[in-house]
Amino acid sequence: MLRCSSAKKDFKKLECDETNTGQFGQQSLLKCVIKEPDVKVRVVVWHRMSENEEPLLVFKGTVKKQVQGFRFVEPFWITNNPDLSMLINNTKMEDEGEYRCTVVTDAGEGEKTTRLEVKARYNQPTITQTKNKKTSNVASYLTCESFGGYPEGELRWFDEHDKDWTKSSNMTIKKMDNGLFKLSSWLPLLSGSTYESYTCKVYDGKGVEEGKVFFEPNKQIDPEETSPAAFVAPVVVIGSLIVGLLLLLLYRRRSQSK
Repeated sequence: MLRCSSAKKDFKKLECDETNTGQFGQQSLLKCVIKEPDVKVRVVVWHRMSENEEPLLVFKGTVKKQVQGFRFVEPFWITNNPDLSMLINNTKMEDEGEYRCTVVTDAGEGEKTTRLEVKARYNQPTITQTKNKKTSNVASYLTCESFGGYPEGELRWFDEHDKDWTKSSNMTIKKMDNGLFKLSSWLPLLSGSTYESYTCKVYDGKGVEEGKVFFEPNKQIDPEETSPAAFVAPVVVIGSLIVGLLLLLLYRRRSQSK
């Protein structure tokens, strides 16, 4: 999000977008334009507002300084309403923060500050089921996970009737090395539960749904829990076929001997 505030009153034609959101891993635009025709731009400087305020971009007749990953949208201002905007390539979480644009023209000097907020979309969530081997009324747990998002989001659970079961779940939030978040949520399934399916949905920091996954616990087969009865039917069928073939061969041999 970009927030602008005027710093000098002798040049009021420098305007910046009030809000802007940068996407993680993509280009982010910090928009600043001079809204006055026939203005000659002499100097433009972009700073990151921090303890070490070394310039990111400097223009003085030509581009004098350009830190890697930052560049002017329009490097030479020979048109009306010059665009002084700055582009940030491959936006990272550390790019979030306050910036300042300073301009010197033949009509005066001006300055604006802006704030860039970075956003990342959460990936498609996944669900796994784990049997509960402890003695309790909980038969198993469903685990939903989603990662790669920013800012902190939320995982919510719903049954096939769209009833919200989120309050019965437990969610953890972990910040990864790249500054993005991983969300994990555990939902206990009680013994004798009659619900046939569950849906896990992931929401961004503003409560907007970004993805969902559908899961049917009763259709998941645990190899360790497979009943021996599951193997009886195939064995019986194969055995019957073998016996039938032997009887057929015996019948043919007797017929040929006659």
